[in-house]
Amino acid sequence: MDNPAEVPEFTVDIPERKQLSFKANVLRHDLLSLGVHATGLAGFSLDEQLVPDLFELSDFTLSEASTGLPIYRRYNSDIHRPLKFMFLEVAAFPQVRIMRALMPHFTLRYPFMERCTLDTTNAVIAHNFTPSIFAAGQINWPRHGSFAREKGFMSAALIRDPFEELAERLLFLTYLSKQPSAAAQGKNYAVLLPIVEGADLSDTHSILAAFRKLSPEQRRLLRSPMTALFGCTPDEDVQRRHVSVALDNLALFDAVGTREQFADFAECVDGLIGVRAFGSHSMEKLPGTDGLQSILRDIGFVADLLDEDIALHNFVKDAVKEGLQQERRGSEGSQEFVSLNSRVS
Repeated sequence: MDNPAEVPEFTVDIPERKQLSFKANVLRHDLLSLGVHATGLAGFSLDEQLVPDLFELSDFTLSEASTGLPIYRRYNSDIHRPLKFMFLEVAAFPQVRIMRALMPHFTLRYPFMERCTLDTTNAVIAHNFTPSIFAAGQINWPRHGSFAREKGFMSAALIRDPFEELAERLLFLTYLSKQPSAAAQGKNYAVLLPIVEGADLSDTHSILAAFRKLSPEQRRLLRSPMTALFGCTPDEDVQRRHVSVALDNLALFDAVGTREQFADFAECVDGLIGVRAFGSHSMEKLPGTDGLQSILRDIGFVADLLDEDIALHNFVKDAVKEGLQQERRGSEGSQEFVSLNSRVS
């Protein structure tokens, strides 16, 4: 728990039944001695005293009550894929339809990992009680990538036009600024909200004026977020050299694609995980993204802010294009070989 003095509460969700809640009921002397928890009352025992038919249930989920994060769920080999899959993309606007298509195929699902603390992220990656985990979001690869590979995670990354990403982020911030619950989206969004307050996103001069007033923290959050995600540890400032680091890290992924070639990326990832999830959907954007993207592309101040991501996107786009061309040439060669064999036969 974020508050080490708090006694955690858990929930048990069983299909077609009322949710059951209970507080920690096991004293963890190890957590107390390590100073992780003030009293040590942070463990739990779930047995037939709480759920009489527990061992007969084919499906139930145990979660932490305040966050809703799942801790345990029974693996069903008829439904769940026996693999751990991690999907990384920088996006303020989540692709909910794709997430909904993917998640039923995994036992444990963590779709918005950027909202989790460092300890929680490590716990998700280190989870040893199920072979089926889906994790997605802006998971810092230099910090967590090696650990994820060590724990057997398959990884996929989707790169996008940095001007498009920034345009969508600004539009999403504008939406949040009109919502009373905007703070629930996380600390980073709260820091960025002042950028769009009073700004006219259809006017170049208004946008430029807003960006010229960026605080150091706001600038750090907006500065080439893709390069930061794949090439920098959280305590590093993005520099041009991190583009090379990001490319080296992306080379370790099982699949890398761009939004421009999303259909090819979707086909590749669906083949890797063994279910048709990505390919059954297209990427969605907030209305107005394309128009704002065009305005941002003509502002030099914005281009300087996204310099590393522009380079990273271009490198990945060229690599993906070349890879697809090679694959198609190889496929055509195989077809010609088969045809030749048929004629000879």
